[in-house]
Amino acid sequence: MFKVIMKNRIQKYLQETVGLSVNIKNIPNERLKKSPLYLRHAYRYFLFELEGLSLILAENGDTVSKTAGQMKKQSIAIRQYCEMPVVFALNNPSSQLKRKMIQEKISFIVPESQVYLPELLISLKENGRQPQSFPELITPSAQLLLLYHLQVEHLEKFTFKDIAEKLGYTPKTITKIAAELKAKNLCKVEGTKEKRFKFEVERKHLWQLAEPQMQSPIAKSYYADKKGDSVFCQSGDLALSHYTFLSDTGKVCYAVYKAEFEALKEKGYWAYLDETEGDVQIDVWKYNPRLLSNNGYIDPLSLYLCYRGDDNERVDAEIKDLIDKKIW
Repeated sequence: MFKVIMKNRIQKYLQETVGLSVNIKNIPNERLKKSPLYLRHAYRYFLFELEGLSLILAENGDTVSKTAGQMKKQSIAIRQYCEMPVVFALNNPSSQLKRKMIQEKISFIVPESQVYLPELLISLKENGRQPQSFPELITPSAQLLLLYHLQVEHLEKFTFKDIAEKLGYTPKTITKIAAELKAKNLCKVEGTKEKRFKFEVERKHLWQLAEPQMQSPIAKSYYADKKGDSVFCQSGDLALSHYTFLSDTGKVCYAVYKAEFEALKEKGYWAYLDETEGDVQIDVWKYNPRLLSNNGYIDPLSLYLCYRGDDNERVDAEIKDLIDKKIW
């Protein structure tokens, strides 16, 4: 059985590093039943859904490591039988193996270390020996850090380790965020052993620089049967009427961090969950809305990002007015 810890590590790594929304689940039996017996037992297989693309995630089921040549042949065979691209989940591969897999254009992921997905033109390595590329939009983890600095408390006085504890990330993730924000000219880094962020502009100007590069926090929306759950942050029209002069539409909406949503979903927290209709709307967020809220509602800046460019001219005007009048 594919260890839950590996699944969580892969999801967290891709989310925090390149802002990709990932879903890993059991693969339907019909996908594998046509493949030869040797191939079925060579790996543990899972359906790997990544930004609208479905792939086969294959984890080595043997104690003996495979060579790049073997995996090349097997990836071609798996793709032929399953009619989907293949990505290998690796735990502690050698540098030589990874180098050969890249030469052969074999997709793989090593959680917290490296991702190579030529199907998506993604190649990131955490060794500092080559220039690191970043997506055009600010990644969700970096966006959370910026919004925390802009609304909750100034982060310049804290070390990377302190900030990691505040945001629930690892120090390594904070280091990656710093590299990203520095590359986007949104901050500088000071210190050697104990590093700190240095934002050279005041917060309103920082928001103006960062906002065009920010993304909506909502990964996906569902509808459920449960209401009045105070553990979630109120979102959607509820938050809109709270922060602006718009009337409450009566639509109940909550913001739930993706990791928490998946955990509750697996436990059967919602008896009913649908993508089109239901009593209450559940917005699944790319970062934790609770870290930015102190009044039971999602934070104003994330609210703005949720409704930015709304077709309703009054809504668009109200959220812009909210930002203009915000006390920085």
